[in-house]
Amino acid sequence: MKYKIFGTMILLINVVGFSFFCINAALAVNYFSLETNPPCQILLEREFQEEIIFSGDSVFIEQTSDVIQEKYKLGFDYFAELRGLGRTGSIHKVLGGDDLVLVIHDRDLPCRALLSVVSDEMLLANRQYASDFNGVEKIDNGSAQNQEILNNEILPMDNEPPEIVMSAILNEGKQGIIRGRVTDESGVAELIIDGSKVILGINGNFEFKTFVPSSGLEVEVKATDIRGFTAIAFASFDRNENNLAPLLTFDRLNPLGKKVQSKPAALALIVGVAKYENTNAKALFADNDALMFRDFASAVLGIPESRIHTLINSGADERKLYLSLKNWLSRAVKQNQSDVYIFFAGHGLASDDGEQMYLLPYDGAPELLDRTAILREELFDDIASANPRSVTVFLDTCYSGTTRSTDMLIASRPIAIKALKQSVPDGFTVMTAAAGDQTAKPLEEAKHGLFSYFLMKGMEGEADANKDNQITAGELHSYVQTNVIQQSSGSQTPELQGDADRVLVQFQ
Repeated sequence: MKYKIFGTMILLINVVGFSFFCINAALAVNYFSLETNPPCQILLEREFQEEIIFSGDSVFIEQTSDVIQEKYKLGFDYFAELRGLGRTGSIHKVLGGDDLVLVIHDRDLPCRALLSVVSDEMLLANRQYASDFNGVEKIDNGSAQNQEILNNEILPMDNEPPEIVMSAILNEGKQGIIRGRVTDESGVAELIIDGSKVILGINGNFEFKTFVPSSGLEVEVKATDIRGFTAIAFASFDRNENNLAPLLTFDRLNPLGKKVQSKPAALALIVGVAKYENTNAKALFADNDALMFRDFASAVLGIPESRIHTLINSGADERKLYLSLKNWLSRAVKQNQSDVYIFFAGHGLASDDGEQMYLLPYDGAPELLDRTAILREELFDDIASANPRSVTVFLDTCYSGTTRSTDMLIASRPIAIKALKQSVPDGFTVMTAAAGDQTAKPLEEAKHGLFSYFLMKGMEGEADANKDNQITAGELHSYVQTNVIQQSSGSQTPELQGDADRVLVQFQ
């Protein structure tokens, strides 16, 4: 809303020595003393006549003059109404300021002047060109000189309230924040937000913080300038808690928490396929699982970086997988010395009778398992033929035909298949994400497979149940199984085959 006034005369008032409302009461008479220019003198003389005293370049008004009447205080240390013959004005001091300001409303004579408070003794000392208080030299209102002064010194009039600009209204949880700026040509006296005074910065900038209840909040922003004009704006906050579901959070995985013993002869083959060439069914976050497990393989299992081979998405097609097994792994193994670790995250599928289990490479076709997928039994045989000291296999997959997002790998087989449990070769320890007829699920909040997340979380040290600075396969499986069953509401149960006493992680 805009407010309009006509002709405003503003006089800046400088308090000399002490504020005018704390003047020594022992003095007989006190005066407001104004050092002003001819246009202001014209207006003062016209409006207040015998109530003002001219002495040299100064103008005086007695504090007890009939034209000065204290009326109200609003954002000021002091506010008094000033009444002339045809105009009204005010004398006031802004909260926290040092200047007194005289404002007189007039259409044609805006002006500015300094003002201080003096006693009658000081007034006598200042009267260098006056014979007595009543002998004042008048100024010719109609002179050409005064008219020229008026034309040259009339200042632009500020007839508007302050401008409030709120640049940001935002929520940070339960706290509401308003940032903005208040400006006014004549100066801002105060800013009140939600009933509290807010301190402005040098350029009128401000920031206000408040608690926002669940039901929301509307806040009033009110700015008043030194002339008493007020602008009001409103800011609304809404927490929207009625539409928010409670969120679960899980700690980020961190393989660097503890120092471990290195295994110079160990090696790892890591595979993660989230997107497939011949099926639209995705294995959500499987590539994230593999990339993260690569860091756990080096930092927690102690495997040298140069002995870790990783295949991700299109890099894990059938040809590359077989070459990795028959070429790289068989050559890298130090017979009877190397501990081999296999990690696979992606789709698995069982044959129709449930007797064979396959791992699906990037270019594998679910309809042609025996031609395009990798038979788990053959995978284990190829690894065993390299004569490693031990083999540990982590499979974040299932064989039921359903996926992490509960899609079916083969549309014509809508019923989940139950894979029959198979034996594992001597020296193998195999940990799988789910039972033969279950689905390996994702952990959406962590952006990992449910099995993979708790597998690696346990390897950080949380699976060390007896606190002996080492984690066995049995301890790790127990930790993973407990957490996966809880988070899947009992629909996914990780399984372990092989040596439960095998030490997988050794902390220093």
